[in-house]
Amino acid sequence: MRPSTICILLAVAVLVHHHLLPGVEASVEAACRDAANSSPNIKFDFCVAALSSYPGSRSADTKGLAVIAASLTKDKASSVVVKVKSLLAKASDKKTKQCLESCENVYEDVLSDLDTSIPAIKEGRLGDAKTYLSTAVDAPSTCEEGFEELQVPSPLTKEDSDLTQICIITLAFTNMLG
Repeated sequence: MRPSTICILLAVAVLVHHHLLPGVEASVEAACRDAANSSPNIKFDFCVAALSSYPGSRSADTKGLAVIAASLTKDKASSVVVKVKSLLAKASDKKTKQCLESCENVYEDVLSDLDTSIPAIKEGRLGDAKTYLSTAVDAPSTCEEGFEELQVPSPLTKEDSDLTQICIITLAFTNMLG
């Protein structure tokens, strides 16, 4: 077989695979690009970096990436709760303590919402998943607003920003499912 024939056959095979089996092997980059195109709040580089580090993400389909993103969101929320508890143990300022306690409550609710949304994604109950994920998206700003209202500097700004980003990504992936 001539080299040009082989190239044509390979090109046809790739096109057929891409058009007949869409989403079977959604690359992290393609999914993050689609998510970033669907929302101006999604940072493409953040999305790729966060998902690429997770085992199995390279071979996951869109549903798998939504579950992975939700798991990353839960991991991040859990680490924020640990940090909040550590800060609470050291806090002496009454206003800071009040804000941290409020954030702790908000993040405990997020963890509960994520415990519900992850199985909902897996089971195709996308309406339920979107409802709980939408609530989770608002949690970091709720936490930050408490610090702003009491005019106390937030020790959680970076964590809240990252959590917001991964929540938005998770919701975008879930929206891509239908």
